[in-house]
Amino acid sequence: MAMQIGSGWRFGPGWYVGAAPPSSPVSFTTPALMNGSTTTAYQLGLAVNSSNLFVSVGYSSGSAAVYATSANGSTWTTPALMNGSSAAFQMVGVEVNTAGRFVSVGFSGAIAPAFAYSDNGSTWTTPALMPGGVTNVVMYPVAVNSSGLFVAVGFNIATNTPYYATSANGSTWTTPALMNGSSAAAKMSAITVNSSGLFVAVGVNASNAPLYATSANGSTWTTPALMNGSTTPALMNAVKYNTVLGLFVAVGYDPATNYPLYATSSNGSTWTTPAVMAGSTTPAYMYAVNFNPTSGLLVAVGDDSNGATATAVYATSSNGSTWTTPTIMGSSTPASAKQVAINTAGTFVAVGVTADNNYPIYATSF
Repeated sequence: MAMQIGSGWRFGPGWYVGAAPPSSPVSFTTPALMNGSTTTAYQLGLAVNSSNLFVSVGYSSGSAAVYATSANGSTWTTPALMNGSSAAFQMVGVEVNTAGRFVSVGFSGAIAPAFAYSDNGSTWTTPALMPGGVTNVVMYPVAVNSSGLFVAVGFNIATNTPYYATSANGSTWTTPALMNGSSAAAKMSAITVNSSGLFVAVGVNASNAPLYATSANGSTWTTPALMNGSTTPALMNAVKYNTVLGLFVAVGYDPATNYPLYATSSNGSTWTTPAVMAGSTTPAYMYAVNFNPTSGLLVAVGDDSNGATATAVYATSSNGSTWTTPTIMGSSTPASAKQVAINTAGTFVAVGVTADNNYPIYATSF
């Protein structure tokens, strides 16, 4: 089982409704292979520390956990096995605390929640199972607050019920547990935290309607609820708290039309109904979002078709509500952008895979 996050948007006939969308203040290079690697490596997660070290995580063709690092976002190491282990673990999310510890979460080949950590981005622990013997639970994303509390969310693939787990150090985890004891279907796929320590997770219910849940401490969660009461399908794949705008921003796509979507909330609980980016009527699957901590500029990345000919795309917004039309990254090449991060120099870096053979790729903004 694999989490899919990003690919690329291919230019073709497209229309927008209403006023013309704004032009993007940034552009991206054409996605390129990490260190020229032509070995399968699904690069799904990305984090950057205070020293501007980018660390990407994912898994190999044999479903073994891999990582890659870059000091500038452009020169990457070849994805390598975590601690040399070839055991089946698919690592999906990664975050880094203020002490510089990178923590990754995912799941084992037997579908049990897992974690690994590294204090330098290169020397990793062997991926291990979270305690409690919980099975059928996948952990997709992880967030960390200013106190260093890591919180991961996910769901049970058999019941689709929402799960979370917490760790004060990235190495000792709580047993994954249901959010508020909920037995309702809620596949939580993303998490973020604001400046006050409020964790917000997003996902979908059994009908693919958009959901959110909040927690002030990472452990006591609200029951996942509909965004603005909307029952219209909207696959919200990512969420980020923008500290400049004071705004939670989620992105995703409409599973019926494949048009790109966004939704916003100032408090994590009162959400706008997911809406189409720039009134776009061209498919763009948005899978990740991040922002510039100085200007507040938001960048979302995704793809156009999820297929072997997909090309990587991005869209930007200065306020979370007015978005550019998703645009191809550089020149047309089969690629899938899975995640995006930004360094202190203001360079956005996206990682992912080639769309036709799943080789690891990156692209940088300029």
